[in-house]
Amino acid sequence: MTDDGMAVFPADYNSSYHLILQRGTEHYAYYYFKVDKLDQRVIFYDDVERSGISIKTQITRTFMRNLVKAIDWHPVGNSIIIEIYTVHRDETKATRLACDI
Repeated sequence: MTDDGMAVFPADYNSSYHLILQRGTEHYAYYYFKVDKLDQRVIFYDDVERSGISIKTQITRTFMRNLVKAIDWHPVGNSIIIEIYTVHRDETKATRLACDI
């Protein structure tokens, strides 16, 4: 866990990761995400029931800077597309954000 309460570690295959955020003293939120470096895109899978808090509320410029640093990525330019799916993935219902970093 880093100073900002964020831990990132590789998941099952290339460009997919688990993210753990510390909330309070003993509460943690878990997320799964993939990175498409070619399209400058980060895809989150939001499991509110499991993590208790939506990833949407976490995404700020500081959060994205820390995330990019944690996975040792150097995006081209300063904007990343973020897509958020529910865990029971419905392709037609993604929340899409653009985030400057």
